[in-house]
Amino acid sequence: MAKRVAGPPVAPPPLGALMHDTKTDRIGVVMHLGRTMAFLRPRGGGIEWEAMFEDLQTADRYDELRSRVSELNANSSYRWPS
Repeated sequence: MAKRVAGPPVAPPPLGALMHDTKTDRIGVVMHLGRTMAFLRPRGGGIEWEAMFEDLQTADRYDELRSRVSELNANSSYRWPS
């Protein structure tokens, strides 16, 4: 079994920041911070998930646009005719 070597500490993201979770490829807002992880929630609301600090990157414009489109799609009330 390989011994895990701890790397340098990773700074936590600020509360309320829009972040890209690179492990799950999801975009979310930082709601709460733990010792080594952040709790994120989708921009338009939804179920929180956990992400390690080292898996988070600040969301860029593409990520922000992607999260807005997802939010609009989730809130769409249009029903296709049957």
